[in-house]
Amino acid sequence: MIPNGIVAVPTFRRTEMLALCLERISAAEESQDLDIRIFLDHSFPERLAETEHVRDEYCPNANIFHANPHILCPSGTWNILNSLRLSWETKAPLIFFIEEDVMIKPEFFKKHIEMQNSDDLFVSCGRKLSYFDDTFYSNPGTCYKAEKLALVIPHINDHYFSNQKAYIDHNFPPSPESGILDDGLIRHVMLAAGGKAKCAVPRIASHCGWHYYQKMPLYKNEGSLPDRIKWMRNFLSDIPARKREDPRYINDLEELA
Repeated sequence: MIPNGIVAVPTFRRTEMLALCLERISAAEESQDLDIRIFLDHSFPERLAETEHVRDEYCPNANIFHANPHILCPSGTWNILNSLRLSWETKAPLIFFIEEDVMIKPEFFKKHIEMQNSDDLFVSCGRKLSYFDDTFYSNPGTCYKAEKLALVIPHINDHYFSNQKAYIDHNFPPSPESGILDDGLIRHVMLAAGGKAKCAVPRIASHCGWHYYQKMPLYKNEGSLPDRIKWMRNFLSDIPARKREDPRYINDLEELA
Protein backbone atom coordinates (compact mmCIF):
# COMPACT_ATOMS: atom_id res chain seq x y z
CA MET A 1 0.00 0.00 0.00
CA ILE A 2 1.28 3.49 -0.85
CA PRO A 3 1.01 5.73 2.23
CA ASN A 4 -0.58 9.16 1.95
CA GLY A 5 2.72 10.79 2.74
CA ILE A 6 6.13 10.30 4.29
CA VAL A 7 7.58 12.51 7.01
CA ALA A 8 11.39 12.38 6.89
CA VAL A 9 13.08 13.46 10.13
CA PRO A 10 16.89 13.40 9.87
CA THR A 11 18.77 13.50 13.17
CA PHE A 12 22.31 13.10 14.49
CA ARG A 13 23.47 14.38 17.89
CA ARG A 14 20.73 16.59 19.33
CA THR A 15 18.32 14.03 20.74
CA GLU A 16 16.91 16.63 23.13
CA MET A 17 15.82 18.74 20.15
CA LEU A 18 14.49 15.67 18.37
CA ALA A 19 12.23 14.95 21.36
CA LEU A 20 10.55 18.37 21.10
CA CYS A 21 10.40 18.10 17.31
CA LEU A 22 8.60 14.73 17.51
CA GLU A 23 6.27 16.07 20.21
CA ARG A 24 5.10 18.77 17.82
CA ILE A 25 4.78 16.37 14.89
CA SER A 26 2.56 14.10 16.99
CA ALA A 27 0.37 17.06 17.99
CA ALA A 28 -0.06 18.29 14.41
CA GLU A 29 -3.26 17.78 12.44
CA GLU A 30 -3.16 14.85 10.00
CA SER A 31 0.01 13.37 11.52
CA GLN A 32 -1.72 10.08 12.37
CA ASP A 33 -2.32 9.47 8.66
CA LEU A 34 1.35 9.86 7.73
CA ASP A 35 4.32 7.49 7.72
CA ILE A 36 6.83 9.14 10.06
CA ARG A 37 10.44 8.01 9.63
CA ILE A 38 13.40 9.07 11.76
CA PHE A 39 16.73 8.86 9.94
CA LEU A 40 19.55 8.63 12.46
CA ASP A 41 22.93 9.42 10.97
CA HIS A 42 25.89 7.14 11.66
CA SER A 43 26.95 7.82 15.25
CA PHE A 44 27.72 6.22 18.60
CA PRO A 45 25.50 3.36 19.84
CA GLU A 46 24.06 5.41 22.71
CA ARG A 47 22.47 7.76 20.19
CA LEU A 48 20.36 4.90 18.87
CA ALA A 49 19.18 4.06 22.39
CA GLU A 50 18.32 7.70 23.06
CA THR A 51 16.56 8.03 19.71
CA GLU A 52 14.48 4.93 20.45
CA HIS A 53 13.58 6.39 23.85
CA VAL A 54 12.35 9.74 22.53
CA ARG A 55 10.51 7.98 19.69
CA ASP A 56 8.67 5.78 22.21
CA GLU A 57 7.92 8.76 24.43
CA TYR A 58 6.95 11.44 21.91
CA CYS A 59 6.04 9.77 18.59
CA PRO A 60 5.53 6.01 19.08
CA ASN A 61 4.18 5.42 15.57
CA ALA A 62 7.49 6.53 13.97
CA ASN A 63 10.06 4.11 12.57
CA ILE A 64 13.83 4.55 12.97
CA PHE A 65 16.37 3.98 10.20
CA HIS A 66 20.03 3.99 11.27
CA ALA A 67 22.64 4.84 8.64
CA ASN A 68 25.76 2.77 8.11
CA PRO A 69 29.18 4.49 7.94
CA HIS A 70 29.40 6.70 4.86
CA ILE A 71 31.30 9.48 3.14
CA LEU A 72 31.66 12.42 5.51
CA CYS A 73 30.53 15.83 4.32
CA PRO A 74 29.56 19.07 6.08
CA SER A 75 26.40 20.00 7.94
CA GLY A 76 24.52 16.69 7.87
CA THR A 77 24.28 16.86 4.08
CA TRP A 78 24.60 13.11 3.53
CA ASN A 79 21.84 12.19 5.99
CA ILE A 80 19.54 15.00 4.87
CA LEU A 81 19.66 14.06 1.20
CA ASN A 82 19.53 10.32 1.79
CA SER A 83 16.51 10.70 4.08
CA LEU A 84 14.78 12.40 1.14
CA ARG A 85 15.95 9.70 -1.27
CA LEU A 86 14.78 6.82 0.91
CA SER A 87 11.45 8.54 1.50
CA TRP A 88 10.98 9.08 -2.23
CA GLU A 89 11.66 5.40 -2.86
CA THR A 90 8.50 4.47 -0.90
CA LYS A 91 6.49 5.95 -3.83
CA ALA A 92 4.48 8.11 -1.43
CA PRO A 93 2.88 11.02 -3.31
CA LEU A 94 4.06 13.63 -0.79
CA ILE A 95 7.34 13.81 1.11
CA PHE A 96 7.51 16.12 4.13
CA PHE A 97 10.93 17.05 5.51
CA ILE A 98 11.44 18.17 9.12
CA GLU A 99 14.93 18.32 10.62
CA GLU A 100 15.51 17.55 14.30
CA ASP A 101 15.85 21.27 15.17
CA VAL A 102 12.63 22.34 13.44
CA MET A 103 9.45 22.89 15.45
CA ILE A 104 6.21 22.86 13.48
CA LYS A 105 2.79 24.37 14.10
CA PRO A 106 -0.37 22.22 14.37
CA GLU A 107 -1.52 23.26 10.87
CA PHE A 108 1.83 22.36 9.26
CA PHE A 109 0.69 19.39 7.16
CA LYS A 110 -2.67 20.90 6.26
CA LYS A 111 -1.07 24.15 5.07
CA HIS A 112 1.54 22.33 2.97
CA ILE A 113 -1.16 20.28 1.28
CA GLU A 114 -3.06 23.49 0.50
CA MET A 115 0.05 25.12 -0.99
CA GLN A 116 0.87 22.04 -3.07
CA ASN A 117 -2.70 21.86 -4.39
CA SER A 118 -2.81 25.57 -5.23
CA ASP A 119 0.07 25.67 -7.73
CA ASP A 120 2.58 23.57 -9.67
CA LEU A 121 5.35 23.87 -7.06
CA PHE A 122 8.75 22.25 -7.00
CA VAL A 123 8.70 22.57 -3.19
CA SER A 124 6.67 24.30 -0.49
CA CYS A 125 8.54 25.74 2.49
CA GLY A 126 7.50 26.12 6.13
CA ARG A 127 8.83 29.63 6.59
CA LYS A 128 10.11 32.61 4.66
CA LEU A 129 13.62 33.89 5.26
CA SER A 130 13.47 37.56 6.20
CA TYR A 131 16.09 38.61 3.65
CA PHE A 132 14.51 36.82 0.64
CA ASP A 133 11.06 36.84 -0.92
CA ASP A 134 8.52 34.05 -0.48
CA THR A 135 9.78 32.12 -3.52
CA PHE A 136 13.26 31.41 -2.11
CA TYR A 137 13.67 27.80 -1.04
CA SER A 138 15.08 26.97 2.39
CA ASN A 139 14.87 23.46 3.71
CA PRO A 140 13.54 23.39 7.31
CA GLY A 141 9.94 22.22 7.25
CA THR A 142 9.37 21.53 3.54
CA CYS A 143 7.17 19.37 1.32
CA TYR A 144 7.66 17.87 -2.15
CA LYS A 145 5.47 16.03 -4.57
CA ALA A 146 7.24 12.81 -5.51
CA GLU A 147 7.55 13.73 -9.19
CA LYS A 148 9.40 16.95 -8.32
CA LEU A 149 11.74 15.35 -5.80
CA ALA A 150 12.52 12.74 -8.49
CA LEU A 151 14.57 15.41 -10.28
CA VAL A 152 16.91 15.66 -7.27
CA ILE A 153 17.40 11.92 -6.77
CA PRO A 154 20.02 11.33 -9.54
CA HIS A 155 22.27 13.94 -7.91
CA ILE A 156 22.30 12.18 -4.54
CA ASN A 157 25.44 10.20 -5.25
CA ASP A 158 29.00 9.67 -4.05
CA HIS A 159 30.43 12.03 -6.66
CA TYR A 160 28.47 14.87 -5.09
CA PHE A 161 29.23 13.85 -1.51
CA SER A 162 32.96 13.54 -2.22
CA ASN A 163 33.30 17.13 -3.48
CA GLN A 164 30.15 19.23 -3.38
CA LYS A 165 31.62 22.34 -5.01
CA ALA A 166 33.23 20.50 -7.88
CA TYR A 167 30.03 18.58 -8.55
CA ILE A 168 27.87 21.72 -8.51
CA ASP A 169 30.31 23.64 -10.73
CA HIS A 170 30.40 20.78 -13.25
CA ASN A 171 26.66 20.15 -13.45
CA PHE A 172 24.98 23.54 -13.01
CA PRO A 173 25.44 27.13 -14.19
CA PRO A 174 26.72 29.65 -11.60
CA SER A 175 24.18 30.78 -9.01
CA PRO A 176 25.89 32.50 -6.06
CA GLU A 177 22.78 32.52 -3.84
CA SER A 178 22.15 28.79 -4.25
CA GLY A 179 25.10 27.36 -2.28
CA ILE A 180 26.60 23.87 -2.49
CA LEU A 181 25.25 21.88 0.48
CA ASP A 182 21.95 19.97 0.57
CA ASP A 183 19.71 23.02 0.19
CA GLY A 184 22.08 24.45 -2.43
CA LEU A 185 21.92 21.28 -4.52
CA ILE A 186 18.13 21.35 -4.40
CA ARG A 187 18.06 25.03 -5.40
CA HIS A 188 20.31 24.31 -8.38
CA VAL A 189 18.08 21.43 -9.51
CA MET A 190 14.96 23.55 -9.06
CA LEU A 191 16.41 26.43 -11.10
CA ALA A 192 17.57 24.07 -13.85
CA ALA A 193 14.05 22.62 -14.07
CA GLY A 194 12.36 26.03 -14.03
CA GLY A 195 10.59 25.04 -10.81
CA LYS A 196 8.97 27.27 -8.20
CA ALA A 197 9.15 27.40 -4.41
CA LYS A 198 6.48 28.88 -2.17
CA CYS A 199 6.97 29.80 1.49
CA ALA A 200 4.22 29.82 4.11
CA VAL A 201 3.42 33.30 5.41
CA PRO A 202 2.88 33.38 8.34
CA ARG A 203 5.31 30.59 9.00
CA ILE A 204 4.26 27.10 9.99
CA ALA A 205 7.76 25.97 11.07
CA SER A 206 10.58 27.48 13.12
CA HIS A 207 14.27 26.65 12.88
CA CYS A 208 15.57 26.39 16.44
CA GLY A 209 19.15 25.22 16.06
CA TRP A 210 21.83 27.82 16.54
CA HIS A 211 25.53 27.86 15.80
CA TYR A 212 26.84 28.20 19.35
CA TYR A 213 24.75 25.43 20.92
CA GLN A 214 27.07 23.11 22.89
CA LYS A 215 30.05 25.24 21.78
CA MET A 216 30.05 27.91 24.50
CA PRO A 217 29.68 27.49 28.29
CA LEU A 218 26.46 29.53 28.30
CA TYR A 219 24.87 27.09 25.83
CA LYS A 220 26.18 23.81 27.20
CA ASN A 221 23.35 21.34 27.70
CA GLU A 222 24.65 18.28 29.54
CA GLY A 223 23.44 15.56 31.86
CA SER A 224 20.81 12.86 31.42
CA LEU A 225 18.47 12.88 28.44
CA PRO A 226 15.47 14.07 30.54
CA ASP A 227 17.63 16.87 31.94
CA ARG A 228 18.70 17.94 28.44
CA ILE A 229 15.12 17.90 27.18
CA LYS A 230 14.02 20.03 30.14
CA TRP A 231 16.88 22.50 29.53
CA MET A 232 15.97 22.76 25.86
CA ARG A 233 12.26 23.21 26.53
CA ASN A 234 12.99 26.00 29.01
CA PHE A 235 15.49 27.67 26.69
CA LEU A 236 13.10 27.71 23.73
CA SER A 237 10.15 28.90 25.81
CA ASP A 238 11.01 32.60 25.46
CA ILE A 239 13.27 33.19 22.48
CA PRO A 240 12.70 36.99 22.28
CA ALA A 241 14.11 37.33 25.80
CA ARG A 242 17.11 35.16 24.88
CA LYS A 243 17.82 37.37 21.90
CA ARG A 244 17.68 40.50 24.04
CA GLU A 245 20.07 38.96 26.54
CA ASP A 246 22.68 37.85 24.00
CA PRO A 247 21.87 38.94 20.43
CA ARG A 248 25.42 38.33 19.16
CA TYR A 249 25.11 34.56 19.23
CA ILE A 250 21.45 33.56 18.99
CA ASN A 251 19.83 36.07 16.64
CA ASP A 252 19.27 33.24 14.17
CA LEU A 253 16.82 31.53 16.55
CA GLU A 254 13.17 31.74 15.46
CA GLU A 255 10.22 32.16 17.77
CA LEU A 256 7.96 29.14 18.20
CA ALA A 257 4.65 30.99 18.61
